[in-house]
Amino acid sequence: MSLSGTVVALHLSVGSREPPPPVPEVRALADSGLEGDRHARPGGRRQVLLMEGEVLRELGLGPGDVRENITTEGLQLAELAPGTRLRLGGMAVLELTGSCRPCARMDEVRSGLAGALEGRRGVLARVLAGGVIRVGDPIEVEAVALPLEDALDLHPFRPEEIASVVAEYLAQASSAGLGEVRLIHGRGRGIQRAVIRRVLGELPQVLAFADAPPERGGWGATVVRLRREGP
Repeated sequence: MSLSGTVVALHLSVGSREPPPPVPEVRALADSGLEGDRHARPGGRRQVLLMEGEVLRELGLGPGDVRENITTEGLQLAELAPGTRLRLGGMAVLELTGSCRPCARMDEVRSGLAGALEGRRGVLARVLAGGVIRVGDPIEVEAVALPLEDALDLHPFRPEEIASVVAEYLAQASSAGLGEVRLIHGRGRGIQRAVIRRVLGELPQVLAFADAPPERGGWGATVVRLRREGP
């Protein structure tokens, strides 16, 4: 899963059935939305709608066709959990609030489009920090607290992201007082397993690690014993 992307188009929604006009830049207002957009309101869950450009192309659509505000490229929005924070450009920070369900009005754009967009109509967000967003701006996923469960599935991450994700997760797990966790990396050719084992050997909070027992994943997962740093 990529943790960065690019803003490829920007649109402001000015009317419920009017095509949103494209703009070269927008101003995000903290806890409000985009200046001039009809969805901007304090405390709203749907202050901004982001949509993957890749999905639009797959469906034969163009930027703005599904009434999104920000069209992205290179970032798998559907893989990001609510609460994830995105930094766009230098200042603006958005917090994802959940997926956007396609409404019946999508069928006004094209018959059957609402069904085709099920589960793929982008994600909603609110504005945490204001700033100007421009077409071409980079999008970065900011660090957010990983779920402190006793297992972490590493399949969604790209190989180059594994080392930093594992290190961050184990640091937080140790600080929270977890004594043992399980890293799920799959079997495959063992490449990802080898990378994880190398990282584990370098982390001071790791006491020991071994293949998981068969009922917990076997050698497709690694059980890690941690030094407890929490209360």
